[in-house]
Amino acid sequence: MAFPLTERVGVRADVRSHLKSVVSHVEHDDVVKARRIVALGGGTGLPAVLEGLAELAAEKGEQDRYAVTGIVTVTDDGGSSGRLRQQLGVLPPGDARNCLLALADGDSHFKQLLQHRIDEGPGVVGHPLGNLLLAALTQQTGNFSHAIEQLGTMIGSRGRVLPSTLENVRLRAELESGETVNGETEIVRELSPVRRLSLEPSARPLPDTLAALVNADGIVVGPGSLYTSVLPNLLVDGVAATIHGVNAVRIYVANLMTEPGETEHYTLDDHLRVIRAHTGFDLFDYILVNRRPIDDDAARLYAAHRSEPVIAERVLRYAGDAQIVECDLTIEWGGRKIRHHPRSLGRAIRALVAAGRPAHNSMANVS
Repeated sequence: MAFPLTERVGVRADVRSHLKSVVSHVEHDDVVKARRIVALGGGTGLPAVLEGLAELAAEKGEQDRYAVTGIVTVTDDGGSSGRLRQQLGVLPPGDARNCLLALADGDSHFKQLLQHRIDEGPGVVGHPLGNLLLAALTQQTGNFSHAIEQLGTMIGSRGRVLPSTLENVRLRAELESGETVNGETEIVRELSPVRRLSLEPSARPLPDTLAALVNADGIVVGPGSLYTSVLPNLLVDGVAATIHGVNAVRIYVANLMTEPGETEHYTLDDHLRVIRAHTGFDLFDYILVNRRPIDDDAARLYAAHRSEPVIAERVLRYAGDAQIVECDLTIEWGGRKIRHHPRSLGRAIRALVAAGRPAHNSMANVS
């Protein structure tokens, strides 16, 4: 099934010509040169990006182990990751595990094995085996990044996963209600919108993470929870400034749905406004937006939990010079979960990176 890109109408002629070349890349899948693409995030969004990119790279016989790199947040403090963090003093392994599995071969037996949750036994009930392995490897190597690398080697990962920092950081949020809450779990639980997010304490970046960004041909931010997956990476010292200063093509993948409390009633422009307010930069060359209608039944299920589709306004005040590119990106799993389609997401990202940076045009997103 084809997932062609489309540009919004009414843009400048040279910009329209540039975007048509992007359309051609996707429709004919003619991106032939391997590119190094770095994606930042967490949760379910980052694995979707990595899976799509890794599958396409493998199909084209690209052998560069640096072709696909995931930079993952380390602020999770709930569930299995939170328990291991508290009991063993390791960084939360859950997001890194999911990213490694997204990079594993589609037929790999490790996918089911490392996702298997232990169902009995004191102290280990509910832990995915992959989390326990990463915790053990962290203790053995003394370094969470080395642990991720070793597990990736064991399962034949088709790319790299790097933590944004090795610091033991937690999220701190000032809410619109005036309350201050600490920790990702508490932020998600609160129903008041977030006014300001910070890392406690401030965090130094992993040097390999900055090196990956500097050497990238393309950098992808999102999709993912704005306050608990996207911003935690961008708030690590030097990460946003590095993204702003590099020559890579920089892409923001817009979220499909809002989240109760955190981003309730947020539009796409609201997401961009928050990113700019927290980083101080206009970071993106392209903003990739889904154009495929959301399934009505799935949307009703989400609405019952105070979640709605993220609206992309016709005029985006906080997009900077970024060009808006629309693409069919969604898939509904069993009519209940609305997610990005990994393969179509990967194709769109590769096409944008191959097309290169656009000519700056602040009105490119006006129709």
